Amino acid sequence: MSKQLRLDVAQLTDVGRKRPHNEDNMAYVIPKDGQVMARKGALFIVADGMGGHAAGEVASEIAVDTVTNVYYQDDSQEVPPSLINAIRRANALIHQRAAENVLRSGMGTTCVAAVLRGNMAYIANVGDSRAYMIRNGQVHQITQDHSWVEEQVRAGLLTKEQARSHAQRNVITRSLGTQSEVDVDIFTEMLEEGDSLILCTDGLSGLVNEDDLQAIVNQYLPQESVYYLVERANENGGSDNITAIVVRVQEIGWNEFTNARYPVTAGGRGGVDEATAPLGKVPTSTLGLPRGADTRVPGALFQIPGTGPLPSYPNTTAPLSKSALPMRRKRSRLLYPTLALFIVLIVALVGSGISYFLGLPAQADQLLSDAGKQIEQAKQESTQNPTEALQKLVNAQKELRSVQINALSGGQSDLLAQRQNDLTSAFKKTISDYNTQGLISALPCGNSPQTTQIENANTAATTVSGLAQLQQGDKAISYMVGSDHILYRVDDQQKLMNAAITNIVLTASDNQHLFSLSQTGTAPSNYTLKMYSAGDGGKLNDQGTWSVPNDLVQNGWSPAFLTVSQNDVYLILTSKTTANQAWILTYAADKPGDALQRMNISTSVDLLSVAAEPDRQLFLLYSNGSVQSLQLNPGAAPVNVPVSSPINVPIGVDGKNLSWNTSIATPIPQSTQFLTIPGATVPGSAFLVGGSIGGESHLYVVDNTNHRVIDLTFPKGSNVSIAAPTSQTATVTPQATASSTKTPETIPGARLVRQYASPQTITQVNSMLIDASGTHLILLSQAGGKKPMQSSLETNPTQSCSS
Repeated sequence: MSKQLRLDVAQLTDVGRKRPHNEDNMAYVIPKDGQVMARKGALFIVADGMGGHAAGEVASEIAVDTVTNVYYQDDSQEVPPSLINAIRRANALIHQRAAENVLRSGMGTTCVAAVLRGNMAYIANVGDSRAYMIRNGQVHQITQDHSWVEEQVRAGLLTKEQARSHAQRNVITRSLGTQSEVDVDIFTEMLEEGDSLILCTDGLSGLVNEDDLQAIVNQYLPQESVYYLVERANENGGSDNITAIVVRVQEIGWNEFTNARYPVTAGGRGGVDEATAPLGKVPTSTLGLPRGADTRVPGALFQIPGTGPLPSYPNTTAPLSKSALPMRRKRSRLLYPTLALFIVLIVALVGSGISYFLGLPAQADQLLSDAGKQIEQAKQESTQNPTEALQKLVNAQKELRSVQINALSGGQSDLLAQRQNDLTSAFKKTISDYNTQGLISALPCGNSPQTTQIENANTAATTVSGLAQLQQGDKAISYMVGSDHILYRVDDQQKLMNAAITNIVLTASDNQHLFSLSQTGTAPSNYTLKMYSAGDGGKLNDQGTWSVPNDLVQNGWSPAFLTVSQNDVYLILTSKTTANQAWILTYAADKPGDALQRMNISTSVDLLSVAAEPDRQLFLLYSNGSVQSLQLNPGAAPVNVPVSSPINVPIGVDGKNLSWNTSIATPIPQSTQFLTIPGATVPGSAFLVGGSIGGESHLYVVDNTNHRVIDLTFPKGSNVSIAAPTSQTATVTPQATASSTKTPETIPGARLVRQYASPQTITQVNSMLIDASGTHLILLSQAGGKKPMQSSLETNPTQSCSS
């Protein structure tokens, strides 16, 4: 019999101290049937609605109900695709409901959901609700917020302290329901006994710091923890609705399950939608008990920690004896004075309420007037200063969102509708102007993108990456590396075919040759670099072999990047034990054997990507978003890359289909001095691709964080005089000898050609290349649980699409 996962769970939601309504929602499902539990696991979900009481509460409820039901109806035994499918189904239903009712236009919700199965946790996230894991007394945040301020924090443009108080801290960049499609982030965690998983809305995470979160969950059981967490958020202001689920792993299970299907009922909020008071003042509360089954368990009395021992739950439902019943008391002499005081209070409340509602029309007039002024000012500034115009439109949006619809007169309602239409038109025009100024082409545009789905049937690979292409006559043949480290060829039917090359670690290509690095043996491993050309039917012909120095491998250095330009092949090695350093090995494609040059780089931060350009030039992308150029000549040192003009970050919304209520994060003006990629902080967030088109060198930045591809060139005569920086990201030691910090007087300046922007196409792109003709960029992407997609973009589109 399989070992069963055992959990201790509690959940609580609270309206907070500033909001009139609770738009949060939550639920969890722990299947009663052991086989369903082993096959699908236990599901936990928290959602934070937005769009006002009439919309936000509806959106969060749809999200919770849909996800908890659709997930368990899915036949798949794979958790990530089932969870993503359920969340996307919820997104579609919310979007549809919003389209059916003008009063709910723009409604949406965040969603953080977790499935615990066996010894694994799968966490899905859209928006700024969070998941935390506490293990061995230490807390770490699992999810990444889809919010404007968090993206600035990851880009190093804001600190966490600045983000907490920033004016744009409530602007989220991804949510359910606001767009017809949504991207879902998936995270996995191995479970250990004693782990605590916390799901919460920003009403808690924004007011309770990680130290307090860790201390509370470590000290108390889940039933107590949720109360303390909510109370701490209220003590710190309670400015938003507050929701938390705390899951304690008592015993991990095994991932063994059958294909049998069993029905399951999804639970809901129970009796926990209540306001709380400071600890020590509320003796009891009706919190729904943790459920050991997939049916709802009625709430029982829960004693606040510190007021006595926890009650025995089975005894709380036992009938009371007559002696235990309270005695009838005589009527108090204070009855009539109390009633009189109560009546006075009621009259006072009614009077203040009447005054409040009488004041709403005047307040609405002011809000509508202010919004109109902001919109008109934005229209005048849109062409010359679209960034400033967008800020004014966002301010106008806030004004319109503050208007109390139920208190409007007929004329005010008509004016509100006119302002909303004006704002929608102004948003579209300003975003188009912003894109024009930033040379941003919003996809789809003309013939881009052209997308093909790759079928990976009959292979053991669940994901593919490492796209390469070889030219055979007038035909381009694509190759990809599977998650099983096997090289696959894409046939004419877009299916993966085994290319009979295994143990692949890295690949690169120059359209004529494919370079692969293979690993053999265990640590310390042996690595072999080989070159292939395309033969008949795409069969690969061996053209040469190179060795990787054993002294580096034996000292803990392992290959991290492989890139090629002209006749030069570069292999970059990094080490887990020697932080912030790398070795660059240079090989000649026409001289198999040993590396021609070894060069050591010392960096202050980690490398994320390396791209090669002609004339022995490398571009380096670091985890702080900076890009440096390194000319591989004696005495040369890496230098920052100047840009001739600011590179705007795309807005990240569909300008054609937005409404007046679509959340839009106003962009931060970019530095005009050096090339920096905001949000490039972790592997996969961004990477570089070098190449030549029409004899001109291009550097492409694939930026998954901001859903764009940046096209840069370095025109002759564009060298920029730059004073030597006080501290460089990297220094170089050729041949592991004395360090050189010489900085050239002039360095090549980058000119922006265009940006391709698309939240749908440019997301989770793992590799890209320039085709042999130089007319298209080929992108390989694969979202979690989906089939690989190969997309092509025109390198010189005939039309510019700014909206």
